[in-house]
Amino acid sequence: MSQELLKITDLSVEYRTDKETVHAVNHIHFSLNKGETIGLVGETGAGKTTTALSIMRLLPEKTGFIPNGTIEFEGRSLFDLEEKELHNIRGKHIAMIFQDPMTSLNPIMTVGEQIAEALELHNTDGKTHEQIQARVDEVLTMVGIPPSRKIAFPHQFSGGMKQRVVIAMALVCEPDLLIADEPTTALDVTIQAQVINMIRELRDRLGTAMIMITHDLGIVAQTCDNVAVMYAGRIIEAGTALDIYKGEFRHPYTVGLFTSIPNLREKTARLTPIPGLMPDPTKLPAGCSFAPRCPRATELCRTTPPSAYRSGTHVIECHLLEGKDGWTKEARE
Repeated sequence: MSQELLKITDLSVEYRTDKETVHAVNHIHFSLNKGETIGLVGETGAGKTTTALSIMRLLPEKTGFIPNGTIEFEGRSLFDLEEKELHNIRGKHIAMIFQDPMTSLNPIMTVGEQIAEALELHNTDGKTHEQIQARVDEVLTMVGIPPSRKIAFPHQFSGGMKQRVVIAMALVCEPDLLIADEPTTALDVTIQAQVINMIRELRDRLGTAMIMITHDLGIVAQTCDNVAVMYAGRIIEAGTALDIYKGEFRHPYTVGLFTSIPNLREKTARLTPIPGLMPDPTKLPAGCSFAPRCPRATELCRTTPPSAYRSGTHVIECHLLEGKDGWTKEARE
């Protein structure tokens, strides 16, 4: 039986300044079992990275606030932990691969020193220097970098190799949960495929659960068991990968994402972009946030927030599902 590793309930996140409040994440729910992978998909500004930073408890101290919601990891609320307890969880139990490897590495430390640093911070079983170095060599080999290069500095590596180093840093303590925040954004297409394949192989080998944050539906299809589609800070559709890719009904925004993908088989096919822009997060619409861009929006959509409707493992927030056979209104906490 699968065991629940992470549970997010009714989470909202705001960035506050003296002049305005940005509603970055709005009442989201999802859970993740041990060994599973979930993809968080959506446009830039949808709230994906803010969700990840909330899990890591790395929101900006003076501007980032969580007005409601809970995040539980292995049954414990991450909001109730003291800083020392969080320090023990970060890296050892929850690790994150950040978007840009160029800014994730310290330019004045060798890559070997930076990978070893995580082991030294969480050295609860008294590993010797030699054992730590042996583990650094092992994890570098896992990501396809010769151990002899551990004495090199970040500027001596290509972009793809830097990303491999960042992945090695994240995996060196064999965390239970890996958060990959658009890990291939800064890489060319060939290297992207290599990095994604490597992450997938390492995940399977180590049995690590993973949150894959991306706007690339192809990456989601390759790596994810479950998918959550985010828009304007909300999860508007969630389910298994089969639900999202082959479901009988999909949220109009999800349909728009799929029709925006180039069709290489039909040379004459044109892209169908989603018209308009995501709403201003400081002034979200009264009804459905996607209504101003939705080709199927009604007056109800523009004035009233939609409920969530469930069909098996598939959940969608959309007024169009009200009264539809096989879909029931979701009761949420």
